Amino acid sequence: MNTQDDYIDLLNKTSQFANMGSWKVDLIEDKLYWCPITKKIHEVSHDFKCSIQQALNFYKDPVSKKATSIAYQRAIKKHQEYDIKVKITTAKNKEKWVRSIGIPVISEGKCIKVYGVFQDITEQETQYQELKRQMSLLNDMFLNSHMGVSFADLDGNLFKANRGLCNIFGYEEKEMLTKSFQDLTHPEDLDFSLTYIQQLIDGEKTYHTTEKRYKHKSGKTIYGFLYLSMIKDSFGKPLHFMSQIIDLTQQYETNKKLKSYLNVTTDQNKRLLNFAHIVSHNLRSHSSNLKMLLNLLKIENPELEDNEVIAMVNQSVNNLSETILHLNEVVMIQTSDRKNVRNLNLKEYIVNTIETLSAIIKENDCEIIDTIEEDLAVNFVPAYLESILLNLISNSIKYKSKERRLKLNLFVKKKKKYLILYVQDNGLGINLEDHKKSLFGMYKTFHNHEDSRGIGLFITKNQIEAMGGKIEVESQVDKGSTFKVYFKNEA
Repeated sequence: MNTQDDYIDLLNKTSQFANMGSWKVDLIEDKLYWCPITKKIHEVSHDFKCSIQQALNFYKDPVSKKATSIAYQRAIKKHQEYDIKVKITTAKNKEKWVRSIGIPVISEGKCIKVYGVFQDITEQETQYQELKRQMSLLNDMFLNSHMGVSFADLDGNLFKANRGLCNIFGYEEKEMLTKSFQDLTHPEDLDFSLTYIQQLIDGEKTYHTTEKRYKHKSGKTIYGFLYLSMIKDSFGKPLHFMSQIIDLTQQYETNKKLKSYLNVTTDQNKRLLNFAHIVSHNLRSHSSNLKMLLNLLKIENPELEDNEVIAMVNQSVNNLSETILHLNEVVMIQTSDRKNVRNLNLKEYIVNTIETLSAIIKENDCEIIDTIEEDLAVNFVPAYLESILLNLISNSIKYKSKERRLKLNLFVKKKKKYLILYVQDNGLGINLEDHKKSLFGMYKTFHNHEDSRGIGLFITKNQIEAMGGKIEVESQVDKGSTFKVYFKNEA
């Protein structure tokens, strides 16, 4: 045997262990030889006999067929070895990626044989193509992301930066790559920045996040959220930094404006409350004086007791006093101190309210069903809770239907954020299509009742909202109403 044949024999034996097929073309005899592994790769039978032309037919991909033909002809004519990656279509019509190596055998200046190796690399190539796709995707994200992304050496000098970072700082890419993180960081934040950078280098941290100030090209201060991480080699040695920056400048400027508006609004509210206090105090004094003068006038002139004009003046003074009282209640709600909040047993307050209203409950033959738990508590101002319960229960009695006995259900449901008190009756009901928007308005009434003032629900809503809660209503005319009081659950 010659040296080439020995080498080919060695390749055949090695292929069985390395899953690599060997092949040989004898140009003198015009024969092609495939080893069993090569046949297995092509998915043909063990006794398959193949010509050179038939072998080329497995290359249905035109690019692969052309590359194989060129490489094979160069091996024969120019005596060049080749190592190429191409795609074949097997006998079972399955596409595979293969590595094809060809080595020409030269005798007396002429190629007499070509032998080589055939290896199935489909799995590796599929993984490579997927990795290439992902790398391309990551590169597109890096280049086009609005987030600023950069890489810097251990001294902080930038060597790669995306368009997003350039836009944040106002630099062109070439300018950006002449900068270091020290150049970009606000001077007052530099010492703190150096501290966490050293922690990353020393391995005390794997990443660091913070909001910090930076310097724009124009000299203005900008704000950003930084995610900084350390890239290391396989031995854990620090190589370089990767930073991701989200521009928060607009958010900071918006917050600054909001704070300014809030300060102005707070100041205006304080002035309005002071004005309301002064007005309610002064009006109350004048109202009291009017009432006192009117009483003195009637004492000194008893004949005026039956005077129609005096009676009208007296009614107007009484109405004025009541209005001032209501206004004062509203002012007191708006200036409520959270220090007055207590942990209150809801059941006890409902029982007390029912006892307070026991006379009118009996007079109106009301059935009250209270299923509230004994130990249920809410955080609330005591006076507010008394007022809310009194208003809602007395309203149910006041606006009962004459067609049926009043039935009032009191029960509670619990939600994550709220404890909800239901006050449900079968009274007159409210036309919500007409009155929903004005239901809780001041001096809004919906029934012709002599005691209607239109202030109770207004005050109730303000008291509930002052404590962080809310009130809702469901109602049908001549069916009844359900008021739902949402107490903020702070448990």
